[in-house]
Amino acid sequence: MTAETQVRGTGGELLMHQLIAQGVDFAFTNTGSAEAGFFDAFLTVPGVQPILLLNESLVVSAADGYAKSAKKTAFVNVHLAAGTRQGSGQLYNAYFDGTPMVVTSGMRDAGEFGDHNTLGVSSGYSSMSIVQDVTKKRWEVRDPRGVPMATRRAFKEASTMPSGPVYLAYSSNALDSKNIDATIIPSQPLEMAQHPSIDALNQIHDALLNAENPLLVVGPDIQRANAQYDVMELAENYALPVSVGFFDYGSFPTAHTAFIGMVDTLDDSKYDVVCCIGYRPNTRGDPSDDRFSNAFKIGIGHDPDLLGNTFTLDVSIWSNVKHTVAALNALWRPADANLHQISQRKTILKKLGEQRLFQQKQNALSHAYDNPIHPDFLGQRMADTLAPNTMVVSENFRAADHLLPFGYENNDWRLVRAYGGSLGYGVGSAIGAQLGSPDTPLVLSIGDGSVMYSSAGFWTMARYNLPILTIVWNNMNYQTVRTNFASWGGNMKRENKYPETFLGDPAIDFVLLGKSQGIEGQHVRDPSELDKALKYGREAQAAGEPYILDIHITNVGDGSDQTWHKSFKLTN
Repeated sequence: MTAETQVRGTGGELLMHQLIAQGVDFAFTNTGSAEAGFFDAFLTVPGVQPILLLNESLVVSAADGYAKSAKKTAFVNVHLAAGTRQGSGQLYNAYFDGTPMVVTSGMRDAGEFGDHNTLGVSSGYSSMSIVQDVTKKRWEVRDPRGVPMATRRAFKEASTMPSGPVYLAYSSNALDSKNIDATIIPSQPLEMAQHPSIDALNQIHDALLNAENPLLVVGPDIQRANAQYDVMELAENYALPVSVGFFDYGSFPTAHTAFIGMVDTLDDSKYDVVCCIGYRPNTRGDPSDDRFSNAFKIGIGHDPDLLGNTFTLDVSIWSNVKHTVAALNALWRPADANLHQISQRKTILKKLGEQRLFQQKQNALSHAYDNPIHPDFLGQRMADTLAPNTMVVSENFRAADHLLPFGYENNDWRLVRAYGGSLGYGVGSAIGAQLGSPDTPLVLSIGDGSVMYSSAGFWTMARYNLPILTIVWNNMNYQTVRTNFASWGGNMKRENKYPETFLGDPAIDFVLLGKSQGIEGQHVRDPSELDKALKYGREAQAAGEPYILDIHITNVGDGSDQTWHKSFKLTN
């Protein structure tokens, strides 16, 4: 029977007691006076450490990084409706990824008396309305006696598959009222059914076994369910080439010979059987979303909204992916390895995989003397020089994540990133991820443009002495936007002028930016300096200090040679 505790206190203290019962270690927050009843409870109910970040976008991204790193539901408190809106870009990322997170705020009345209050919701709306499209569920709490139950329910909903962020708004009366009696009971996520039907499993087994040209597509639900080794066993048994979603290099070992890259880069018409496990499609908004037109399609995942909502599925299983993949592996017989198509696929995969890995490394090394530093060479030197078992928080779409040694073994690296694409994720996420895995070397790999969405997070790194090595890929460009503009074409492509993608004039000095907030760093401009700088950063990290490497890299792709921008000066 679940343990119960009887407590008496303010509404804020009841909230704090419920957080402790839920196993919350950190409250990610940007302080607000409307939530005074909650903050006062930090002085009377020990057990939860507040983590102060200097804007709400950082608060939510830190919680997202923590949830992904620690594999726990994160807790957030932001300031009223306006603060909730400030964090909505990162709340979008969390919702897109299904990150388990309880987001809370204070709530001011907007109708019983006046209806035009500072930082509150607009007249005629509720606090819930401002997050209804980026949260799984939402509630408002006005009676202090309901604080424990509502909070308990929020943690259960956030962590039950399909997981995702939920929102709670507490009125001042709910947080400030005194001498409230309550029962504190922790909640648990609901357990999904563990075993799908044997008919569905046999269909999948037969399809994978007898396919001529199969494809396995894996995604973030693999890591969420701790199903990494189960999926690797499946891929190796059935000799399946494995692809991942949009920049999702953490869902399958990049050095495995079965790995063939992002599914978005493949010709999907050539496969006869496609099995998607934990894959969260990044749709394109055009008819090409109806993918794998010639294939027998299988989908296994945590979120029913992502199973069969774009391309249809011939077999679909909504389940904990670990349970289903383990059940599939149980159908494999050692004698199946002798089947002609299986042995042939293994031989081909091994040959092509070894060629890919060799060519990948040779290509990176061919840029060893490029100046400015080539991004592929930077990625290759990071892989060879930085600490084993590194966790990388990446906010970098045109870098070299594919060259980093992500995988499942003890010394392999882990990847944390957001797939929703709302910029400003990386710095905050690195803070949360380091708190979630305090003994793991953590590297923030981030583009120069992305840093400026969230650079105030360096202050939080310094305050809590988080030994994060930040590597800024500094090409003074919004390179992703520029190359997308080039793909679009038009006058921009023809004239080689891409408006407002150049980030020089003036150049941003990320070393000085970090130093102003308490973090040391250095510039790296020449490839001959790179190994020494990476080693120094690793040593600083090992010594328990945050450090910044501002690495000046070359632009790649269309428009890489241009620094044009539409010049304007208000005064001469």
